[in-house]
Amino acid sequence: MEVTAVIENQNFTVTSKTILYRMDFDHELIADREGTRIVHRVTFSGFLKPILSMIVGAQVDKGLPITLQNLKKLAESRENPA
Repeated sequence: MEVTAVIENQNFTVTSKTILYRMDFDHELIADREGTRIVHRVTFSGFLKPILSMIVGAQVDKGLPITLQNLKKLAESRENPA
């Protein structure tokens, strides 16, 4: 996994890739009156896309709520009060 794009306090992308596939995990942080809203996208590409979509997609669906809740807590703990 490698961080492939960052815009501070706005979004970041983490990428996992081999010769057979690529997975991009995009995270967008949006400040609102209640704290921080997170939009998360996972994109699969490459030869193994159909298999990854079935296997990894199910795992992402299961673990995503926990991961995003932890990311939200971390983002809010680092907010600049100014």
